[in-house]
Amino acid sequence: MKLRFLSGVVICLVILVYLFYNYYYSVNFPYQDDFLLIQFIEVVSQGGLGFSGLITELFRTFNDHKAVVPRLISLIEYTITGHLNFRFYIVLVSINITYIFYFIYLQFKKTRLPLYYFIPAAFLYFQPLYYDISGWALNGMQHSFLTAFTVTAIILASRRTNLALYGAMLCCFLATFTHGNGILSFPAIIFYFLCFKDFKRAIITGGFMVLCLVIYLAGYESGQAVHLPKDLVLFFSSLFGFIGSAMSLWAFPVFFSAVWGAIIIAFMVYIVWRVAAIYFNKPANIKPGTAELLTLFAFIFITSTVIALFRSWAGSTIASRFQIYASLSTVIFYILLLDYSSFFRKKAVFYGITAFSIFYCVYSYYKFTGFVAIKRTTYLADVYNWKTNRNMFSVEKTIIRNGSFYLIPGYEKGFFHLPKPVAEHDQLDSMFNANSKATRDYALYVEDWKIERAIRDGVEHLTYYFVASHVLPERKGLAGDRFMVLRDQKTGAIHLMNANPKVDARKEIITQGHYYKTGFNTLFRQDDLVPGTYDMGILDIHNNGEKVFYKLDKSLFASGSAYSLK
Repeated sequence: MKLRFLSGVVICLVILVYLFYNYYYSVNFPYQDDFLLIQFIEVVSQGGLGFSGLITELFRTFNDHKAVVPRLISLIEYTITGHLNFRFYIVLVSINITYIFYFIYLQFKKTRLPLYYFIPAAFLYFQPLYYDISGWALNGMQHSFLTAFTVTAIILASRRTNLALYGAMLCCFLATFTHGNGILSFPAIIFYFLCFKDFKRAIITGGFMVLCLVIYLAGYESGQAVHLPKDLVLFFSSLFGFIGSAMSLWAFPVFFSAVWGAIIIAFMVYIVWRVAAIYFNKPANIKPGTAELLTLFAFIFITSTVIALFRSWAGSTIASRFQIYASLSTVIFYILLLDYSSFFRKKAVFYGITAFSIFYCVYSYYKFTGFVAIKRTTYLADVYNWKTNRNMFSVEKTIIRNGSFYLIPGYEKGFFHLPKPVAEHDQLDSMFNANSKATRDYALYVEDWKIERAIRDGVEHLTYYFVASHVLPERKGLAGDRFMVLRDQKTGAIHLMNANPKVDARKEIITQGHYYKTGFNTLFRQDDLVPGTYDMGILDIHNNGEKVFYKLDKSLFASGSAYSLK
């Protein structure tokens, strides 16, 4: 009993660390596809739509998806509070992610193994590999609600009653109109019924799927990202890599993800073959919980196949916004290994797996916290930029221009409230004036990166610029934020941008306890700044609110297509 209690405490602590981490790094600021919710509220708030008009707006296609459920959540929140809170949506995502893990735990319980065997599952699942889900409001709501609806449908289907079946169909319907991949929850439920030769319910599920697909295709518009793969090697590497990309933490991520995905798929085929014995008039040794876990994996596999089919033309499908499925695949693989092989229940083997899972979780936090912190600082900077200049640097200028017709009125009408900015224009201006000259040589440099981005009709060539120093300011701590402050010498307009330094070497982190290098690193797109010359400074803001400003010894010249120091 004591060991079970301690195991429960460890699992809960892993979950709480994950929840706190995501809440700390989240910001109530819209990013990219989040603008869809603002546009929806802007249209609805004008009135005169009527019921049919509201339904049309709810079911409108955006980038291949009909995000009805996220739109509905935003409408309910707007009706209650009068505005949208994107940090609240991220909290909902964290709740969904925890609920999905609870589904995994329910299936683990059926194995009747001691709870401590479940500890590695928590470490393998609750880590920031899929930070684009846990920290991006609309993307997170789509993937987490979709998966939460799917696992709920599996739970209901497992009850094998007519009422539960219709409940499962409702969940699949909601999944479909949360994210385009949600339609694939229907084949997963069909797979579940076929595991028990329940053809009647499988056929009923197929009928509901056809009906749901007809509704989905009404008014459907194909997105720009849909295209067939260029070759089979790219398709299969994407297919396997999607499922195995939990291994993308290491060197050669595409290769090791594909290998890991192939291993997982091979094992799942073996388990399905055991389940399929029922079709050959042989006793099927299906352990409790196996069919449910296989069904969730079937959904992931079908999703992987569809995504690889239509998106692998642009390269590997290894991307953070999909990797919750990779983490789930690894956890499902682990639990079925425990259940079907006594070798993995041996103490020495289990201790090894547990040690690796802890290392894996810690390494994931090490690898991705830099990216997550950059997103947080970028959004905090854009809170200031939007309130002060009606501008932002978290997205490309074309997105802002295309969305300005609803972003600006949506903000001015109060459809989305932003938190208090980290600093005000006058305060930043006074910091520049109080530090008219830099007192040190910051060893500044500009680095340019040539980027090739795959688009539907070919390749788009871009250039990113980095203004950086590896010398000064002094090393920042793990918490807090570092900003680049830019003042236009001609107009006096002041902008904030992320300036978090690069992550230090692993050896330095282990021996010295430093996560960040000294200095700073700021990304500029070619057209981020209006042409002109800008004074530069670095602003550190600690968790207690203390501000430290460093006036840099050079100015930045923006030509509109390139950057240089003066």
